[in-house]
Amino acid sequence: MTILTIIILLMVTSLIAYLITKVNKTAGAWVTIIATLCVLGIFLLKGDGIGDGDTIGMINFTVTPLGWFFTITILIVYSMVAFFNPYWMKKMMYPETYNLLYLLSLAGTIGVFFANHFIVLFIFWEIVVWSSMFIVPFGKSRRASVVYYAMSTFGSFTMLYAIFMLYAKYDSFVISEVLTKVALDPILAIVAFILIMIAGMVKLGIFPFHIWLPLAHGNAPNTFSPILSGGLVKLGAFAAIMVTTILPANKAFDNQITIFGIPILIYALIIIAAISIIIGTLHAIAQDDAKKLLAYSSVANAGYILIGILLAENISMSAALMHIFAHAIASAAAFLAIGAVAYRTGTTKMSDLGGMIQKMPITYVTYLIAIISMAGIPPMAGFISKWLLFQSLASNGLFIVAGAAFFGSVGSFLYVFRPLSAVFLGQLKPQHKDVKEVPVVMLIPMVILSALSLVFGVFPNIMLSYIQKINVSLGLLDEGDSIVNGLIIKGTNGSLDPTLITSVFAIGFVIALIIFLVSPKSKKVGLMDTYTAGEFIYSEELYHYSYRFYAPVVRLYEKHPKITNVYIGIIQRVLDLGGLIKYWIFTILPNRGVLLLTITLIILLWGERI
Repeated sequence: MTILTIIILLMVTSLIAYLITKVNKTAGAWVTIIATLCVLGIFLLKGDGIGDGDTIGMINFTVTPLGWFFTITILIVYSMVAFFNPYWMKKMMYPETYNLLYLLSLAGTIGVFFANHFIVLFIFWEIVVWSSMFIVPFGKSRRASVVYYAMSTFGSFTMLYAIFMLYAKYDSFVISEVLTKVALDPILAIVAFILIMIAGMVKLGIFPFHIWLPLAHGNAPNTFSPILSGGLVKLGAFAAIMVTTILPANKAFDNQITIFGIPILIYALIIIAAISIIIGTLHAIAQDDAKKLLAYSSVANAGYILIGILLAENISMSAALMHIFAHAIASAAAFLAIGAVAYRTGTTKMSDLGGMIQKMPITYVTYLIAIISMAGIPPMAGFISKWLLFQSLASNGLFIVAGAAFFGSVGSFLYVFRPLSAVFLGQLKPQHKDVKEVPVVMLIPMVILSALSLVFGVFPNIMLSYIQKINVSLGLLDEGDSIVNGLIIKGTNGSLDPTLITSVFAIGFVIALIIFLVSPKSKKVGLMDTYTAGEFIYSEELYHYSYRFYAPVVRLYEKHPKITNVYIGIIQRVLDLGGLIKYWIFTILPNRGVLLLTITLIILLWGERI
């Protein structure tokens, strides 16, 4: 079976799911589940040796280790999230359209990862943008969809301009051929690199293009937020890798001024990625909505990924690719856990929740494992990727950037702990006393994603061995070399034994568990069981300890300048310009029309005279 066949079958299945959902919502949702699982099974069984031979016109594909890696990552997220669909279908308007667009967006991502032709890549890129754009309003906000579309369109146009600019120069749309040639033209290479990199940064959610993430992720349906965060933003990473390695950027920019041996353009982008880590971390700490908190965490994690890509060496790219996978499954698991809570309670606002561990223990464990990985704590996969990234930053002398990355890692402890504490721990609200765990079908994907985070944290050599194959194909590593030696991972400043670290943490966990079991237990009290000196409590939410959880920290920067104000200013200037044009040109007043016609004739006659 070839890539083209799989994409066509997915598109046909999307229509079948649409028709079946019209008749039966649950049956249509299961068509989506089976379709995603079948495609995942095909790619796992065939590996990167899956066929790529079919061609329709200019539509043809090339299977690469990089494309296969991204596809597997995305397919895991899509197939696991699909298990939530049968239950959310009952609450969703137009579920048949949702299933149609869900599978179309998956087909689009596969097309992007294997396209060897710029126009084909762009077509499938737009399939992803348009299908996901129409899904976002299924949630809470149409404005979120508008902002998402506006930012995505900006990125799409920069990519399209770069594609046509390169075609005008080289008369070809073949990606590897064009990017290899443009590397020999430093000026054109810089322009093409910046334009395509902007498209990647917009999709990744890198500052200053990050504003769509909290809106889209926070307001999208709870069954699609994991897809946006765990899956679709990773298209930006793919575009960044494409222009960084195939170009290749570091060699093309050899004549630039360098900082720490890095071309100044690349270094500037690394600094922007570091700023994204800080911005995403600070905003995540300040959120009261759990989904928006996770969205801002995606902004921070995108910064880690982009830094690893831009350094474009074996260890840094290994860190980036490992983090792409680790964040995809951890973020999807965290969003599903919050979605499960929302399914039972109807809210994702943390100050309205509490004590869910008593009612939803498996969901709690899922979220706990996910945030351990996202925070980069052993023995989860996120720890491995961050360790590799710090190794690369240290070996390149980028200690300021490493400081920003360290700030993000420490800050992540704060923001991922807040939902853990506010949603799952603490006192159970009276209105949630009858809440129970979600159905088994919804628990299955959360358990699987949690298990993957743990397995690839304890045995990262499985993933890193394949990543070494990718780096060989990208020209970042010689055949036969590897940072993996059995279970040991070799860095530039030392080696890492994940199994030893896991053993130490397991011993610590057992000791902590014993202490907990033998220690006296605190008395459980209700939220309103508190001494108030005889006063009547009018606003009980103020007594919930999650209310303004990090207020002392947030006050330090809550009034800092925001990039959204810049965008609002630009929008206002555009509206003012439109009003001016409407006032003078599209007018019904004859005196203005005569004046405009007179001025136009004077200009034409004057131009003719010249």
